[in-house]
Amino acid sequence: MEEHDTVSNSRIIMVLAASIGAISTAAILVRLVPDMHPIGIAFWRTAAVALILFPTLFHRQTARPSGPMLWWSIGAGLCLAFHFWAWFASLQMTTVIRSTVLVCLTPIWAGLWSWSVFKEPPSARFWAGIAIALAGVLWMTQGANGGHSTASLEGDMLALIGGFLSGTYLTIGRGVRAKTDWGPYGAILCASCAGWLVALAAITGSSLAVVGDNALWVLLAMALGPQLIGHIGFAWLVRYVPATIIGAAILLEPVGASVLGAAVLDEWPSASEIAGGAVILVGVLVATAQGSQGE
Repeated sequence: MEEHDTVSNSRIIMVLAASIGAISTAAILVRLVPDMHPIGIAFWRTAAVALILFPTLFHRQTARPSGPMLWWSIGAGLCLAFHFWAWFASLQMTTVIRSTVLVCLTPIWAGLWSWSVFKEPPSARFWAGIAIALAGVLWMTQGANGGHSTASLEGDMLALIGGFLSGTYLTIGRGVRAKTDWGPYGAILCASCAGWLVALAAITGSSLAVVGDNALWVLLAMALGPQLIGHIGFAWLVRYVPATIIGAAILLEPVGASVLGAAVLDEWPSASEIAGGAVILVGVLVATAQGSQGE
């Protein structure tokens, strides 16, 4: 299961597209289990994927996280755990489009972390693309439903925190994946995340119970889609693509989520949200056009 240092651009693009498509379903799936606690939702999706990837820890000739890399992997799991808690809680306080847009400010944080930790200052082209995409983000939120109630503003803040934690965990993953294979890293990441969520549930008195008629199927879909294809796809990608580029591509998630929100939850985007989505697409193209190898 040894990985090569170089892979084709077409493979990178294929995995990135599949990962973005998968995570775009997350917000809708969370809203389909309104009776479950956010911590419980996050626990079951990460625990399931940890079990799926567990056998990769025992494959021969596999580079597993050890020493400092093991502790960094556990730390990445902590960031991912709090990311899920903050974002899932946000989705219960505000609309899908507002929450998803704000949590997807990940590239800003990823860019700053990469600059300070890996001494990889993002290119001027990257920041220009992000600026364009953020203009689209602001345009989308201006037309979003949900108003500016106290609950909505609290939901917005939680989404912002979730985005910061997402950028942090992607940056850690880039450091760890330089020396480890994606399967073992993904197993430890998800197992660590699930463990931290259990501790958080115990501290806060939150329930991990699976509640709802279709909850089991929704959780299975979340595990196989947003978690396995989405986040583990990112875990594979960060070895070959800077976290800043992945973060820029994540800005496409609000576009997919708004389409699904209209189809499944009857939360139809306004004209400004549609226009903002188009601007986001342009910004992502500009930010990522520098190439999959990063510059």
